[in-house]
Amino acid sequence: MGSKRTLRRTVAAAAVLTAGLGLAAARAQAEEATRLVDYQAIAQPVAGRVGQTVEVELGVRNGGPAARKADGRAGHDPGAYEVTAPEGTTITSLATPADGGAHPCTAKARSEGGPSYVCAIGDDFPAGDRETLRFHVRIDKKVEGAEGRVEIVDRDGCPPRDPDPQNDSAPIRVEVVDPAPASPSSTADAAPSRTLLLATTSGTAFSAAVIALGVARRRR
Repeated sequence: MGSKRTLRRTVAAAAVLTAGLGLAAARAQAEEATRLVDYQAIAQPVAGRVGQTVEVELGVRNGGPAARKADGRAGHDPGAYEVTAPEGTTITSLATPADGGAHPCTAKARSEGGPSYVCAIGDDFPAGDRETLRFHVRIDKKVEGAEGRVEIVDRDGCPPRDPDPQNDSAPIRVEVVDPAPASPSSTADAAPSRTLLLATTSGTAFSAAVIALGVARRRR
């Protein structure tokens, strides 16, 4: 009889201990989540004509809940984001930062295509803030379905610890705009101009009449 009571007490104590450990683990996970940062990649499409160089804003947003700080622990805060231009385009330069400081990006060679650019994230980055840079991108040719990428990485180039990793990467799409066709009015205006040129060079009375006709056509 005594042994059964002892067994029941042991089981009850184990259950209480297990519940306590589970509660402590849940509390630790909740505290850990408040120290993490949801980094969100920001991308803008490259839109323009073939041969044109356009400016594109790319970067990262701190979605919270925590702020990135200079004394943040390794593994909790990624150190950079990587920009890869879409196929058929070339990153030619970066716009001068508004504060006049140095660019936080370095080129990284790739096996195919031009280099990608790894851009450091600032040490003090409050929740809700954005860090973006303006890239000058030249559209060399139209490639159907071409996409580049902005991807957030940690200091070793590996994926970061993030409460929502699905938004750590964003595509850079290309929208090639075809040249605008010549307007019908331009073609119509060309005929009177040629008539005026012919009339001016002939020097005859008939030519003078043609001049008057050409002017009337333009005024009508």
